[in-house]
Amino acid sequence: MIVLNFNGERIIGKCLDHLLAQTYRDFEILVVDNNSVDGSLAIAQSYLTCGKLSIVRASRNLGVAGGRNLGLRYVQGEIIAFIDNDGYAAPGWLAEAVRTMDSDPRIGAVAPMVFFHRNKTILNGAGGSMNYQGYGRDLCFGTPYEFAQLKDRVLYPMGCGMVVRRTIFDRFGRFDPKSVYYYDDTELGIRVWRAGLQVALAPDSWVDHDFKSTARYFSNRALSFEKARVRVALKHFPLSKLPRWCLGEAILIWRLQPDVRRLVLRSWIWNLMHLPSALAIRFRFRLRRNPLWSLLEPCWGQFNPPVPNSVARDPDLARAGAVLVMGQNDEPHLNYGWYDLDWDGERVFRWTTQHASLLFRLPGQVTGCTVAFLGLERRQRVRMIVRAVGTLKPLNENSFELSPPGWTWTTFSMHLAAGAYELLFVADTEYLDSKGRILGVAVSMIRFE
Repeated sequence: MIVLNFNGERIIGKCLDHLLAQTYRDFEILVVDNNSVDGSLAIAQSYLTCGKLSIVRASRNLGVAGGRNLGLRYVQGEIIAFIDNDGYAAPGWLAEAVRTMDSDPRIGAVAPMVFFHRNKTILNGAGGSMNYQGYGRDLCFGTPYEFAQLKDRVLYPMGCGMVVRRTIFDRFGRFDPKSVYYYDDTELGIRVWRAGLQVALAPDSWVDHDFKSTARYFSNRALSFEKARVRVALKHFPLSKLPRWCLGEAILIWRLQPDVRRLVLRSWIWNLMHLPSALAIRFRFRLRRNPLWSLLEPCWGQFNPPVPNSVARDPDLARAGAVLVMGQNDEPHLNYGWYDLDWDGERVFRWTTQHASLLFRLPGQVTGCTVAFLGLERRQRVRMIVRAVGTLKPLNENSFELSPPGWTWTTFSMHLAAGAYELLFVADTEYLDSKGRILGVAVSMIRFE
């Protein structure tokens, strides 16, 4: 395993504890320290006595790709796993990944299931995909695990927890050091597919990602992202598709806001300056079959719709009650799937995504629940499910149809004892609004009584 660390004083110990608790025991851990200036290196050194860990330190911060390349110079084994200092692997992470890889010799890399550490029911990603424009996305990002539609094969594995056959690096070289912070895992997946192998999702290989706790600082993230996106396309997109892709780039740049347009143009200038190294990598694959275009999602432009930041929510059952009014006392109740506050001139409300969750604490027995809904521009069928916190068994379920327009107050009959409950809204279809948001239902007030 290669563990990338930079200033992870608060988290590196937890990461290593999880790795040492793996049920799969035939492994070694190599910590690559990217020239940390905090106490994380000393913490990692305290684990040297376990007999399974070694450390290599870079003389400067090499970034993600460079740090992983440094680790590849020292690590042994036919299967190589990568995890960052903010990744906490479940005990079966490595065993399940290896089992998936051993199940089919055509599998060259394995993508784990990555969850948000702050909300372990929400997926950070289950493998990744990319569209014709070259924009990548983590599949199932922000999706509750119980509603996730998982794919058996994906374009690339997320970097935090990915497991790869060494032969991929032996045949095609290490990570591209010029893609400093982004798309290293995306290009790895592309290389696997171009090698005639596959990237498989291991649904029982889990990692919790505590990404907000990492002390890494990347200057100008957006510029680094755009540089890497364009470079991947120049290295790997089929020659026959490059004219259409260049046209798509021109259309994209024309439609962008001025400040974003300048950023993308800067990324293009950088890529033209580094075109020889991109062509050298392209030349390395010149005789390889290129199935990439058929693996991409068939859309152009920036295809990630705005989604609510469910990880930023911090529900607090101690402060949650039996009544919720959006904009007044809603924060302790919000679990996942809620956009920021809206105002229609009459009342404050929030939109949900297709799936949204709230937490309530009932001080006594109730017999009903009243909800204020806003109808969409078209009919929408919604399920409202109530269950005890920490369980999946519904205690009460109602299905209803919202008809536009205007607000509707609906009272549902239910008999619940005092206690902590989760309320779920599940819309039957996704509705895309003019802002590109995926909407479920709008809610202004909920009252158990």
